[in-house]
Amino acid sequence: MFYKYFIGDDYVNTTGFIRGYMSKNMAGEDFIGVVVSALNREFEEIENGVKLDKFNDKFVITMDGYSLTLSKELINSLKSPYGIDKYILEEFEKQGFEFDRNRSQYIQYCFGNYVGDQVL
Repeated sequence: MFYKYFIGDDYVNTTGFIRGYMSKNMAGEDFIGVVVSALNREFEEIENGVKLDKFNDKFVITMDGYSLTLSKELINSLKSPYGIDKYILEEFEKQGFEFDRNRSQYIQYCFGNYVGDQVL
């Protein structure tokens, strides 16, 4: 869900602000949970959803037959409002996962191609 507040005659989307705050103030272990939850909401049509498992200091993310392992160090180096999301999606794309990069505002934010209501 994207939250908005009213300024003058415009609604301002606060999602990026909230994500920025969370990425800056949450531990990587907690923030990866936020990312996986967002991916689950985005790809709710996938039968078993997006799964997150932790083994020691490694995080395994699986979705629809695709799998990716992230270390705590990698998570912390990617930690930005949508950096981890983008990394996961790009890695799954490399494995053959196909999706429209303009399918939603969330995905557009992940790939930095959202400006107002215009998709670049």
